[in-house]
Amino acid sequence: MRLFILLAVSFFFFGCASFEAEHSRTLLMDRKTGEMKDCTVSLARSKAAYEKYEECIRAYEEQGYTVWSQY
Repeated sequence: MRLFILLAVSFFFFGCASFEAEHSRTLLMDRKTGEMKDCTVSLARSKAAYEKYEECIRAYEEQGYTVWSQY
């Protein structure tokens, strides 16, 4: 039973750590107008939050914005 609990806690810890290693904010710029847009990950840092973040980036890139900075 202790082994199961240890494994469960380990998977939870490493699962959360993998999201923290990724960047959480991207600035995009329209090179024609100089207008800046940003996409950020919510504080939850869940898989769903990162999927929404990546979709935000894709949507702006489709409109002609380019990635200016990620951190």
